[in-house]
Amino acid sequence: MNKKICLIAAVLFMAADSFAQRVDMSLIPYRSGSKWGYASPDRKIVIAPKYDEANWFSEGYAAVKVGSKYGYINTSGKMVIPARYTVAKSFRKGYMPRAGKAGGDSVLFAGASLQASGYEICITPKGVRMPQCPAIPENSVLENRIPVQTVVTQKTYNLPNNNGLFDKIVDDYKVAGSSETYYIAQKNGMYGVFNSKFDTIVPFQYASITPLQSRGNEYLQVKKDGFAGILSGNGQMLINPDNNSMLVVNGDQSDYVIVKRNGRTYVKDMGNKDVISQGYSDIVYDNGGFVITSDDNLRGYYFMDNKVIAPKYQDIRSVNGGQYLSVKTSNGKWGYINAAGDEYFVE
Repeated sequence: MNKKICLIAAVLFMAADSFAQRVDMSLIPYRSGSKWGYASPDRKIVIAPKYDEANWFSEGYAAVKVGSKYGYINTSGKMVIPARYTVAKSFRKGYMPRAGKAGGDSVLFAGASLQASGYEICITPKGVRMPQCPAIPENSVLENRIPVQTVVTQKTYNLPNNNGLFDKIVDDYKVAGSSETYYIAQKNGMYGVFNSKFDTIVPFQYASITPLQSRGNEYLQVKKDGFAGILSGNGQMLINPDNNSMLVVNGDQSDYVIVKRNGRTYVKDMGNKDVISQGYSDIVYDNGGFVITSDDNLRGYYFMDNKVIAPKYQDIRSVNGGQYLSVKTSNGKWGYINAAGDEYFVE
C-alpha cells in the first residue's frame, strides 16, 4: 500500500509559558471615583487613590498616570521614575549579552515612550534609557502563546479503492499509541472513516468530518443533518451531533467544547460531561475561564474551580489568568473584582 502526500500540514499548539512578569497580587489597583490607588486583598487602602490610572505591580514597580503622562512608583507609593512617558509598560526580566557568559546578564527593564508617536525605548528601574533592549524568551510574548492552527491546503493519495469503499480520500490521521492510519473519505457525497485494513471506522453518513488534534489526542468534528458533534479518532461518539454549532478551545489543563443549541450556549468537556450546564446567550473562553453573557447582554465569569460571577457588568476580562477580573461597570468605568465578587472600587 503506497500513499503519496504532496503537502503535509500540521496542527501546531505552542506551549504556554508562565507569565513573564512577576505580577504582585498583594497590591490590587483600587479606584475611588475617577482616581486610582492600591488596596490589599482584604480591600484596605495601601496607597491612596490619587492617580488617573494605575497598573498592576510587576517586579516591584507599577506604571501610574499623572495627568496625561505615565511614571512608575514602588510598593511604598514613592514615585521613583517621573511621569514623563506617553507609554509605560510593566517591568520584566530580560537578558543582555555579555562576552564569556552564556545567556548574558539578567536585567529588569520596561518598554516606554517619550514620544506622542509611541516609539518605544527600554529603560532601567532608575529611568535610564538602555543602549539596546534586552532579549526576552520567545514564548513569554503573549502573541506567541496563543494556540495557532495551520490550514490543511492539499493532500493527494495513491491508495487502491477496495471494492468501491470510497470515491475520494480527503485526509488522514493517527491515534496516539497506535501505528494504524485512519483515512477520512467521501462516498456519494457523504463522509466516513476507514483504516488501513479497509475496515469502516465511521459510517459514511456525515456531511463533513474535520480532524482536531490536541494534547496528543485525535478528535473528529462531524456534521449531520445540519448539526455538529464530536467523535474520538477511533470512531467512538463523544458528543452527539445535536448542536447548532460548537467550538473546541484549549484550556490550561483540559480541552473544552462551547456548544450552541436551541439559542442557548453551554460548555462541555471532551467526554460530554457538563462544565457549564446553565444556558447563556453567549460564552467565550478567556484566559483560564469563561466569560458568560446573559440575555440582557450583561457579562459575568465562570472560574474553572466552579466559582461564578453572575452577569452584572458591561464587560469583564480575566487578569493574568488568576483570581481577579477587570470589569466595566454600568457607568462605563473600569475596576477590579476578585473571584468572590468583592469590588476594588467605589463609584
